[in-house]
Amino acid sequence: MDKKINHEYFRAEGLLPFQAEFALSFLESKDKPYWQLVSPTGTGKTRTSAAIIAYELEAGSNKRILVLTPASLLMQWKSVLSERLSLTEVGCTPFIVDRKTYLEFESRVSVGESPFPLPSVILMSVDLAKRDDMTSKLKETTWDLVIFDESQLLTGRRRSLFNVLTKSGAVRRVLLLTAIERQIHDDVVTKSVRFKDIKAWDGKPLFKSMEKKWLNIYYNRTKEEIKFLDELQKFSSQLADIYSYGRLLETNIFRIASSSIYATERMLRRLLENWKFIRNKIAHGIPWTSGDLETAQQEFIRELDEVEVLEEVSESITIQPEKLINSYQKLEALLNRIEEIQTDSKLNALLSYLKSSLQSKGKPYLCIWTSFRNTAGYLMSSIQDLEIPVYILTGSLNTNEMINNLDLFRNNGGVLISTDVLLEGVRLELVDECINYDLPLNPLNLEQRWGRFLRIDRQSEFRMVVLRDQSKSLLWEEELLSKLEKATVSDEHGPK
Repeated sequence: MDKKINHEYFRAEGLLPFQAEFALSFLESKDKPYWQLVSPTGTGKTRTSAAIIAYELEAGSNKRILVLTPASLLMQWKSVLSERLSLTEVGCTPFIVDRKTYLEFESRVSVGESPFPLPSVILMSVDLAKRDDMTSKLKETTWDLVIFDESQLLTGRRRSLFNVLTKSGAVRRVLLLTAIERQIHDDVVTKSVRFKDIKAWDGKPLFKSMEKKWLNIYYNRTKEEIKFLDELQKFSSQLADIYSYGRLLETNIFRIASSSIYATERMLRRLLENWKFIRNKIAHGIPWTSGDLETAQQEFIRELDEVEVLEEVSESITIQPEKLINSYQKLEALLNRIEEIQTDSKLNALLSYLKSSLQSKGKPYLCIWTSFRNTAGYLMSSIQDLEIPVYILTGSLNTNEMINNLDLFRNNGGVLISTDVLLEGVRLELVDECINYDLPLNPLNLEQRWGRFLRIDRQSEFRMVVLRDQSKSLLWEEELLSKLEKATVSDEHGPK
């Protein structure tokens, strides 16, 4: 391979110098099968991979390539690859393969023959691939290249999928793509890219200073709010002590309490209704099982967060009837206490900050981020009085509604309120400022929030804002903020 020629090859393909350098290093090192590209979210890992795939197919068209990615990114991968591969002479169209598509492929070949054609570029959800039956099928095919996107998610059964494919000998080369470095395999060659490494072909940096620090907007809760949160924390701790599932419930109660008073009240009323069915059974002497409690709790938990997959509870849930009735009564008392709260201090702090921030902007592009659908709706109804366009994106909208709201926001400016449905695949480089109304449990999700805004083609400064309770009335929230601050990826030091 002529390095000079191929630098020009990748430059002509639209890659930046750091992307071309990585592509060349990867393609030249056939004796090193495992590679990892660690690059900030939004810096073109998909485009770099598409150029590598196109080059591999042009160099030898009789190849099979597999891309394993979160389901939410499949369409983005198909779009980028379709555009790139249409320019080659190979004529290879990328296929998104779900279970139905796989069965159709399988029906076209003889028993023992690989259902994946030659050449082929197969796009598959990593969560489909990790299922035992599909993993078994994948390892029976020889893959010239397997790409794991968002490889920091390779834990549990996803990690087992990686191990099975690499140990089976079915995979010749592996490329891991991530914004947060993790040690997946002892022999991985890692190339880490920082914002300061991202330059144009004339040597000029494409990013300004991108140190990831956030601005704290402090507020103080009222006495009524502090009293309520104190009692809520005691109630949640008691749940964790009386049965094993209470620990998971406690964490999610704290998450919603950190988000908004409105969402907390909705959550507590939902929990009360779920328990009421069992309490009535107990009061009337009707037999009930731990399954009744598990069903009620699982239904409640699944409503909390529309993105993160919560851990499954493998053990049976048990609780003594008198303890459940006691908890039910305390929950009723909590709801009475929340009725005494007349002021939402956090919301008032947001509205005050918005009024001041919006006055200094001609055509503002501002995003407010929350993890919860109920909080998003609450914020939208509260902000509409500011006489500025407000748009919302939550999991309750269908795809066309989400696309329409995004287009309206991009065209008109204003305030975009979003839940974590935007964590992957959406570009918001025109946004000046993002206000985190609440924060995710996982540092990776915070990194992905940054990645929506810090894109290569960003033309303006960007600021991340966090609303912070100066009275520290929810200790769990302070612990989470400290954890996320320590885990934040900085430009100078790379992933920690």
